[in-house]
Amino acid sequence: MGRHGGIDGEAFTRLRSAIEQAPFAADGWNLALRALAQATGSRHAQLVALGDKHLAMNWLNDAPEDFQAESSRIEIYRPDVNYRIAALRAPMEITWEAHYDVARKAHTDEAYLELARKYGFEHGAQVVLAQKPGLFFGLALMRSPSEGRTGTSEHETLARIAPDILSAIRVQESIEQAGASLLHGALETMETAAILLDSLGRVTHVTPAAQRLLGPETLQLNGRAVRSNRPYIDRALGIRIGQALSGDDPGPADLWIRTGSGLLLVDVRPLPRGNWHLGTNGAAIVTLRPLLTPRVRAEDVADEKNFAIMAGKLATALALTHSEAEVTTLLAHGLSRKEIAALRHVSPQTVNTQLRMIFLKCEVNRESELVAIARSILDAIGS
Repeated sequence: MGRHGGIDGEAFTRLRSAIEQAPFAADGWNLALRALAQATGSRHAQLVALGDKHLAMNWLNDAPEDFQAESSRIEIYRPDVNYRIAALRAPMEITWEAHYDVARKAHTDEAYLELARKYGFEHGAQVVLAQKPGLFFGLALMRSPSEGRTGTSEHETLARIAPDILSAIRVQESIEQAGASLLHGALETMETAAILLDSLGRVTHVTPAAQRLLGPETLQLNGRAVRSNRPYIDRALGIRIGQALSGDDPGPADLWIRTGSGLLLVDVRPLPRGNWHLGTNGAAIVTLRPLLTPRVRAEDVADEKNFAIMAGKLATALALTHSEAEVTTLLAHGLSRKEIAALRHVSPQTVNTQLRMIFLKCEVNRESELVAIARSILDAIGS
């Protein structure tokens, strides 16, 4: 019976079989990594995809329940935190404890050491499978002090199996890409204004409807990132994207952008995905929804009977005075405070004072919240 990469031929065949099946089974990668760990006498095997600023994927066979959260908390993708990252070399070049020792002498991050000791993986060996700008896939053996340091046998096994792991990743990428293509088509058929992001927050697809809404007043694509020229919008958008990429609920859709033609509601949501999803084709979705009817002109407001109906409905629904309801209606149709003041022949300060009272009555703190409530009422009555 021959030997392959430090283990006998039969064991290596079983290991390769587990890896080949990994992309096609719900728990396939857990089984494959477990097989690699067992074949090398290690507690865990790890498969990661790391970016410059994000942890895109962090798979560990039989991972403790809090492992992902703890890894994200200490930012293990940073070389000044994680000595394994600091010890990385060229693709398909094996590094191990001797290289970790050198990295740890240069810097020792107690947070990562504490994590490694907690889960029992101070020792091990690793290999970069593939590297792209801003992203690399890596495979590692994770060993406790009781299991000892890795040796030539483990290094040979890791080197031998690395190309098979990379091939399996490519298969899964193709499967997920097929699903992403179906999603793109469905979004475009429904004319949804949507931007899809991968697990690093990079734009992977923009529907034609979303493309039409992009611009200096709304959102822009800066390289492969979705950004806003307005700092407060950009910060709020970044927070929501970070929450979605981590799988958290970003909360209710309340990010409004005022433009010359009305208001745009921006919503960010995580895409459904399994525990063993690469996330390279879609991890979050940003949808854009213009909620306003065309801007009301001054002459239209003066003559339009429907305006009085809308104001009356808002007055009843929100317990507002007639004057407060008119201000709210104009605000919901995209007019600025200055424009409302001019239209009503009052000072901007008068409009501000009215809005403070309206905020109190409606129990809101921001103009965007008031507009959302008013628009939902007007939409419900068909105005």
